[in-house]
Amino acid sequence: MGINVKFTAAVIVVVVIGFTASSYFFSVQPISGDWMFDKSKYIQEIDACLEAQSFGEITINSLAKNFVTNLKEQAEASQSEEEIKAIVDRLYDITNCEQ
Repeated sequence: MGINVKFTAAVIVVVVIGFTASSYFFSVQPISGDWMFDKSKYIQEIDACLEAQSFGEITINSLAKNFVTNLKEQAEASQSEEEIKAIVDRLYDITNCEQ
């Protein structure tokens, strides 16, 4: 019976310390919403522009296609919504794609 009481007390202490530490950590650190953004709508815009650069299997402008393909790779690797928005803005500034 003595071991069960010690084990129960140890579990309670660990839970209380863990809860206190995690509540302190999350109260100090601002929670960023960047990890929750959806890249798919931006990737779809880039894909639409990529399709506009070709006519079936024939590429109209290979330089523009390579540029858009590079921007798509950058968008897929982006870590924040601001970064991907800047990539899409650059896409519309340099190409003749429409928003």
